[in-house]
Amino acid sequence: MGYFLLGYGASGDHGSEERVRGICRVLPGKPEVYSHALEEDWHYGLAELAGLRRHLPGEPRRQIGPEDICLLASPGGGEGLRRGTCGVLWGWMPGETPSRRAAGQLGRLNAVLVSVPDAVDALRRAGVEKNVRLAPDPAFLVERRIRALNGAFRRETVGLCLSPAVCSFQRAEGLLYRSYCHLIRWILDNTPWQIALIPYCVRPGRDDRLLHRVLARQFVETGRILCRADGDCRELRGDISLCRCCVGTAGTLAGWSCGVPGLCIGASVRARGMARVLFGTAQETVVSVRSLRREEELTERFCGFLRQEDVLRRRLLGAGARYRQWAQQWRLENVI
Repeated sequence: MGYFLLGYGASGDHGSEERVRGICRVLPGKPEVYSHALEEDWHYGLAELAGLRRHLPGEPRRQIGPEDICLLASPGGGEGLRRGTCGVLWGWMPGETPSRRAAGQLGRLNAVLVSVPDAVDALRRAGVEKNVRLAPDPAFLVERRIRALNGAFRRETVGLCLSPAVCSFQRAEGLLYRSYCHLIRWILDNTPWQIALIPYCVRPGRDDRLLHRVLARQFVETGRILCRADGDCRELRGDISLCRCCVGTAGTLAGWSCGVPGLCIGASVRARGMARVLFGTAQETVVSVRSLRREEELTERFCGFLRQEDVLRRRLLGAGARYRQWAQQWRLENVI
């Protein structure tokens, strides 16, 4: 029997790398990963954990047979699998309730593994229930690695994982960028803290470092803005773990899994659900890009987050530790 991971993107998106690394931690054998960009996966060291194969649209996967287990990243990822092959979706739903077509695809799988009770409820509303199982979010299964600091993190540091990828959800052109600038200026003017810009996606066309360089140039005269270099997701998690708190469109969940409270700029089912699991509420820890109408609003939400920072950290130390313990004990073979 073999394990195959299908549809997980490529490691230049460190969220995809994180998912693959986390899933590999709970598999009894070394899986095969179908990748859209093999060179990225080799660069970030996934070959140590898995066999790497290039994914080509329409390419037959002849080596996958009925005795194998295929782990999928999206509801449609199982199309084309051999009849009788064990198909398992490990992920989270992109919307509140899956469409009828997606629900039909999910119902044909052997198991649907979701990380938060919110996703279970969404699936039940769509009529998918008998094959749904709770599984740990892969972010909680990845270790951190502290790399050379080179003088970084000398003061208390706020980690910013800001991405241009969510700009399509903003209400007005340039609003999100102005919101980022307003937030950075407030931190610099009202605290002695340093700011570390930490990239969580460096894929062509979606490279966070381009935005980070622009932001760093805006405030270069302060000497308190640090652009961290790219690394694998373990090294980026190490950077985040050294921060007092983090704010980001990506990487925030990595911070939560390391015990660092953070404000997530996004409103996915995954973010809201994990916030409720870890903090009891998503109110202070998740802000929707669509909800921002003025450039000051993100800063106002951050100030509200800071007022609850100690409370959120205590909740995270308790609930996060319990979640990590459960994640480390969980095994795939026990639920399929």
